[in-house]
Amino acid sequence: MKKYLIAAGVATLAITMVAVAASYSFNTNLTVGSTGPDVVALQQALMGMGYSIPALSSGAAQPGYFGSQTKTAVMKYQSEHSIPNTGFVGPLTRGSLNSGTSVATTPSSTFTCPVGYTCTANPGTVTTPGQTTTPVSTQTGITTPGVPGIMSVTSGPISSSVLNVGQQNAPVMTVRITAQYSDIDVQSLTVDLGPNTAIYNKVFNSLMVTDGTNVLATQALNSSTVVQSGSDYVVGIAGFHFIVPKGTYKDLVIKANLNTSIDSSYVAGGSNVPGTVSIAGGTNNLTGWGVAVAANSLRGVDGAGLNLYGPTTAIVQALTINKSLVDNAQANVSLDPASPLVSAVPVTDTTNNQYLGLPVLTFDVNAQNDTLHLHEVKVHIYTSGTGSVGAAYLYQGSTQITSASISGGVADFTNITDGTNGASIPVNTTVPFTVKVDATGVSSATDPLIITTGVATSSSSDLVVYNSIDGNAKISGSATGNQQTVLNSGPAMSLAGAPTITMTDITPGGASVTTHKYTATFNLNIQAVGGPVMIGLPASTTAAGASFGTTSTGINLAQAYDNSTASSTIALVANYSQPSNTTLSADGTSFTISQNQSVSLPVQYSFTTTNVGDNYAVQMQGVNTVSNGAALFLNFMKNQTAWRTPSI
Repeated sequence: MKKYLIAAGVATLAITMVAVAASYSFNTNLTVGSTGPDVVALQQALMGMGYSIPALSSGAAQPGYFGSQTKTAVMKYQSEHSIPNTGFVGPLTRGSLNSGTSVATTPSSTFTCPVGYTCTANPGTVTTPGQTTTPVSTQTGITTPGVPGIMSVTSGPISSSVLNVGQQNAPVMTVRITAQYSDIDVQSLTVDLGPNTAIYNKVFNSLMVTDGTNVLATQALNSSTVVQSGSDYVVGIAGFHFIVPKGTYKDLVIKANLNTSIDSSYVAGGSNVPGTVSIAGGTNNLTGWGVAVAANSLRGVDGAGLNLYGPTTAIVQALTINKSLVDNAQANVSLDPASPLVSAVPVTDTTNNQYLGLPVLTFDVNAQNDTLHLHEVKVHIYTSGTGSVGAAYLYQGSTQITSASISGGVADFTNITDGTNGASIPVNTTVPFTVKVDATGVSSATDPLIITTGVATSSSSDLVVYNSIDGNAKISGSATGNQQTVLNSGPAMSLAGAPTITMTDITPGGASVTTHKYTATFNLNIQAVGGPVMIGLPASTTAAGASFGTTSTGINLAQAYDNSTASSTIALVANYSQPSNTTLSADGTSFTISQNQSVSLPVQYSFTTTNVGDNYAVQMQGVNTVSNGAALFLNFMKNQTAWRTPSI
């Protein structure tokens, strides 16, 4: 009889607790240290819904005192009902308890049926007499039903801790959840916003829980959703399911929407150090803004239906709030790889000795943080020799944006209005712009026109770029074009690709030291302008001598570099041969390119050395030619890196 009475007593206690939960009206805030009937009713309600208070269930203590175990039970109740799990029974928690919508949940502790008793399990459990009860999971997406697990919650990587005014879906912190033994279904968490109400009144307007791409839950931030816990303000986010398969981890990314307008005082400084969080050796020394996931405020459910909580200590993410992306708009300027290389080009109009629309520079503008458009571009144009540059044109691809006359060596492309075709640079893209000039009066066969251009340095007003609201964007970088030599007559010469250099080992018979042979190759395109051009071969006997190599007159047509220093001891040997469709001289030591004819000519320079460990390069410095019967020496490529091989 005694056994049945005890069992009946246990059942009666459970029924009484459930009845209290459904009928009692909670009107008083409760916290650790509270006593009285309200606390008794709270404890009975919690235990009736399956939340464990071990000291009461074991009989070691009497109901009526709000202690640490009661606080733990309150926090678990709050987590499962989308209430900030602070352990403080305030208006939100009292409202939930009084609403009668609370549902029973599986207790987080297990129950052992005493020997000799027949126990009936609550829904969601399976009990065998004399053995521990086994919760049964009803979670969707869980592939490990009935299996208890372990959840580890740590900090994960964040793409950037710098946020901008008006930024949407901005990652503010990443929480990494690791599941062991069982899948884990993460369902709720609490975000600590710190002690400064400005973070939700002035800076953020909502938070989202995401898997990095997809939004799982959204919570607006206002005085109705954010509550005070101690000195900090917290917000609970629930109603989502984030499945972490067993034996893996997944990152939960918390994102924020920032207000489109934020007071400058909050952008320049401000602080909301979470007061409940100890940082850097136990001191709250975080400056600026920050958010945290408080300890044990993230709840997941395992395959056995048990609630798991983490992290063991708070996860804090420091944040910097900058001006809007528009205010931080920046134009990054650089020389485009397709900008014309150092070369000699012929006039296109031999009657008037001019080249109209000569491309001299291609520069890139990268739009950072905002869509930009050109407003003013000043191109510095430096010339020497016979001829002049009187007009310049700015292009984007084949589209002419504008034109300008040249005054004082500057072509000022000014007042380019927003919407001008070709002048816009979409955000996070790079757009190339080309400068062309009219080269006129190129009348000398021996004194060609030499043109060098440059645009935009970060410390000058060469380039004015507007952001999307017609404010000035910051300018970074510069672009300087390669030298262009415009010929009235003679060999127009350019490189077909970058020069190359190779090294092979050769060992003469009986030699004990390895000899290294270096071979540099320059692939040239040559056009005869204004008349025929004669090129002397390596064995040339003409007065001009060989066109490529080192001549007996002391003109150094090529230079070897040893560890980046010009060498006076390395003797270069030139090697090249007559191209097809040219005319070989009677003595076989030179060939002639007919007027307006173009040829390709590979030129090689080689030398040998026994040095070990040095790096070598070769620079082409000049060319000896005979144009229209007169000797013509060209050295436009002298010391130009485009005409130098890499060092090996």
